[in-house]
Amino acid sequence: MSKAGSLPRFVDEYEDDEEVELVDEPDCGKNLRSFLIRLTISLFLIGCVSGAVIWSFVNGESGTGGGTEHHRDASKNFSIFIDQYSKKEGLYITTYRLPEGSSDQEPKQEEYQSFWFQSDTNKTLVHQITPTVTIYAFEHHSYWYDTSAAKPKCTFDPNMNYLTYIKNLGMTNLERHHSEYEETHNGEKVFVYQGNPNEVLLTNVNQTAFLVTAYADATTGALLAWDTYFTSETDSSEMVFKASYEYPNMTPAKPDPSYFVTPTECSP
Repeated sequence: MSKAGSLPRFVDEYEDDEEVELVDEPDCGKNLRSFLIRLTISLFLIGCVSGAVIWSFVNGESGTGGGTEHHRDASKNFSIFIDQYSKKEGLYITTYRLPEGSSDQEPKQEEYQSFWFQSDTNKTLVHQITPTVTIYAFEHHSYWYDTSAAKPKCTFDPNMNYLTYIKNLGMTNLERHHSEYEETHNGEKVFVYQGNPNEVLLTNVNQTAFLVTAYADATTGALLAWDTYFTSETDSSEMVFKASYEYPNMTPAKPDPSYFVTPTECSP
């Protein structure tokens, strides 16, 4: 019988009494801690993987692109000739002129959804201009898709193309006239550019433009928004003062090719 506090002895009956094997008692507390640590790490890894899958599902809607982003330094110059698309729908905002002597403190505004999908690589552009008119501009021709009537209509236009449409927006000759430092537009850091309005010929506003202001993302160089200001020959609340397009989620990457497929009404 071993004394109190000494280790137990196990004697092999085939060995001499002097040959004794000592066996340590298992450390249950240590083993439990090790198990809990491994369990915690496993649960953490499972959570990370699950979170990544859910994030991909929520943010990777079908047709939003997913190509490699190509950032450019918009502090040096502005260029609209890049691959970019509005991952989420943007806005088309019309601000009407406030007549002189009007009691209204704020001019009337109308907001509509808009989207922009551009592949400069393939010289194609899809732009929702108004709630009912979308242009499908290709290198040598365009389609105007109109949903204002009960039956949608598509018109082939051989005189309008990718480059001509962008020129008509007044977006080809923009310069920085202000501070070299980035500014803020709708909470985003941007570089502000202004352009020659002589090129502007919008299909949705039959007035003369006097200023175009564009906002390029200070980090990615993507086009986040632009404002077109118009003159007015009459002091009427129906005259447009400013037409704005805003795409706060514009991504500088190739859009999904499915967005450039024209509607069935545009088929020959």
